Amino acid sequence: MLALPSVGMRKSKDKHNVDLESLCDWIEGSVLFDSEVLSKSDFVDVLLENEIYEDQDFAYEIIDNAWREIRRRLNWCGASNPVDVLDRRMRPTQDWRDSSGHSFCIALAYAKWYPNWARAFGSDFNAQGDLFEAFTKEALHIHFPDWEIHRTGWTRTHASRLSNVVEEVANRLGETIGDVDLWTDSTAHEAGLDIVCYRPFEDNRVGVPVFLLQCASGGNWESKLKTPDLDIWTKIILFAAAPKKAFAMPFSLSDTDFIRKCNLVNGMLLDRYRLLSAGRIKTDWLSAELRDNIIAWLEPRIKLLPHAV
Repeated sequence: MLALPSVGMRKSKDKHNVDLESLCDWIEGSVLFDSEVLSKSDFVDVLLENEIYEDQDFAYEIIDNAWREIRRRLNWCGASNPVDVLDRRMRPTQDWRDSSGHSFCIALAYAKWYPNWARAFGSDFNAQGDLFEAFTKEALHIHFPDWEIHRTGWTRTHASRLSNVVEEVANRLGETIGDVDLWTDSTAHEAGLDIVCYRPFEDNRVGVPVFLLQCASGGNWESKLKTPDLDIWTKIILFAAAPKKAFAMPFSLSDTDFIRKCNLVNGMLLDRYRLLSAGRIKTDWLSAELRDNIIAWLEPRIKLLPHAV
C-alpha cells in the first residue's frame, strides 16, 4: 500500500477535513500500482495509525464515500477500467503498464499529493507536458472521430514562433490573421493554445465548430483555466464566428467542483475520467508509440512511490 499523501490529509474529529480527491487517488493508486487486493479496513487502519482519524466508525464513513466515488468514476472507463471495486475490497484487473494512460493520469496527480516524491525528478516538465498533449489528442480522436485534432503546443523540442502557430491555425480554419505583434509579446510562445479541435465541412468555409484547447498537466492547473484567452485569440485571428474554449487536465473533480470549473473555462472541460472514458468506445485506444513512451516516463517514478511502513 502506498504511504498516506502528505497533502490533503488533515486531522478529522468532528467533521471530515480530508480532501476527497487526495483520498480517492491514494486508494486507487495503491491498488493499481502495487497490484494488490486491498480492503476498506486496510485504508481505515492507515488513517487511524497516522492519527488523521480517532474514531474508527468516522474513518469508515469517509472511506465509504471514497469507495462510492471511485466506483462511479471507474464505471465511466468501460472495459478499460484497471481496478475492480467490490463491496469491501478493491482488486487490480491488470498490470498498471496495461493501463498506461490511466496510470499516467494518476501519477501526474500524485505530484500534487506527494510533492517530495515529485521533486526527486527535477523541475523540467516539458516531457510530461508533451506526453499529456499527445494523450489528450488521442483521446479526442476517439471521442470525435470526424473532427480535426491539431496540436500546436510549444515545447523546447518543438519550438515555433507564435506568428508561425497563428499562420498555421488560420490557414487550417480559413480565417484571416490579425495583428499578432500588437496583442502578444515575445514570451507568449503558443499563447496558451495547445490543441485546435474543429469540424470542417466539405466546402472548407469558415463558420464551423472550433475549440481552442489548453492542456494543463501540473498541479498549478487552476491558474491556467482562463487560457487560451479568447479576447487575445479573436484579435490575432479574425474569426468569422467566435470559437469556444476547452481545457484538459489529468485530475479528477467532484461534481460540484466540476461545474464551477466548467463555468470558469466557459467551454468544454476534460478531466481525467472524461478523457479516460474513451475506453468505453475502444478498449485499447492508445497508440503503441505513445503507450511505450508513457511507460518509459512512468517506470522510474512508480518504483520510487512512497509506501506505508
